[in-house]
Amino acid sequence: MTRLRTPLLAAALFTSLAAVGLSPALAQTAAAPTNAGQAAGGAHHQARARMMPGQFVEGRIAFLKAELKITPAQEAQWQQVEATMRENAKALDQTITSTRQNHAGRNAIQRLELRDQFAKVRSESNSRFLAAFKPLYANLSSE
Repeated sequence: MTRLRTPLLAAALFTSLAAVGLSPALAQTAAAPTNAGQAAGGAHHQARARMMPGQFVEGRIAFLKAELKITPAQEAQWQQVEATMRENAKALDQTITSTRQNHAGRNAIQRLELRDQFAKVRSESNSRFLAAFKPLYANLSSE
C-alpha cells in the first residue's frame, strides 16, 4: 500500500498544479444580475470568480509538503518545487489580470489568441514544474 501512495501523491501534486493552469474560466467575468434577488447572490458569486491562483498557492504548498512528508534531506529539492509553484501561480495571475483589463469588445480571433496565450502559459508552467519536481520525485521515500 505504501508503494502505491507515493506515486499517487506525486500524480495528485502534478494534477493539482495542472488544474490551476487549466482555469482560464477565472479570467471571465460573470454576467450582470437581472434583479435585486440575484444581485446579492451574484455579487458573492462574482467575488469568488475573481479569486486568483496565487491566493491558493501557499495553502497548496503546505498541504503537499505535509502529505509528501518532506524530510530535511529532501528540503533542497522541495524548495525548488515551492519556488516553481509560486512562479507558476504568479505567471497565471498576471495572465488573468491582463485578460480582465482588456475584456471589452473581443472578437472571435482575439478570443482564440487568448486561448493560445493561456495554453502557452500552462505549457511553460508544466515544463518548469516537471524540471523542478523530477529531482524531488527521485528522492521521495516509499512512505
